[in-house]
Amino acid sequence: MIHKQALARVVSAIHSMVKPTLIACVMGGACAVSLNANAQNAPTQQPFPAQALPPGHPAVQPPSPQSLAAEGVRTSANIARGAADICHIDRVKIDRFKAMTRKSFPAAPDFEGEWNLGYKEAQSTVDRFAAMKTNNPTEYAKEIGEACPALTQGIDEVTK
Repeated sequence: MIHKQALARVVSAIHSMVKPTLIACVMGGACAVSLNANAQNAPTQQPFPAQALPPGHPAVQPPSPQSLAAEGVRTSANIARGAADICHIDRVKIDRFKAMTRKSFPAAPDFEGEWNLGYKEAQSTVDRFAAMKTNNPTEYAKEIGEACPALTQGIDEVTK
């Protein structure tokens, strides 16, 4: 199983543990926004700063391969942090997972920077699980019981 497919399974199993931003794009989903000929030729208008435009709008640029790769690296680092700090997966497996992530996202312009950012972004999730372990041990056991086996299996598949 390739990295992106295994990662997709892991993310779907532990979506509550990781930041879900652009998961579909990272996992190889159809991310490129296709514009029809009329939209491509339409004049570009600048939106108001607070106005959000839907994907496919002529003023919205599709994400670049580099930005999608960077998001893939950050998401993988989020997963690695959950695996290490919440599920206590072996550091050697995490290091192999990182190496496979590097191979899977060669377009990431600053792999180490994105990895470190993604790892740091997972702190709130780690904190949430730590609090849950103390405040609601039943829910903690349920969530860990569901997420950690899938996470372990997904990382094992990625690092074979």
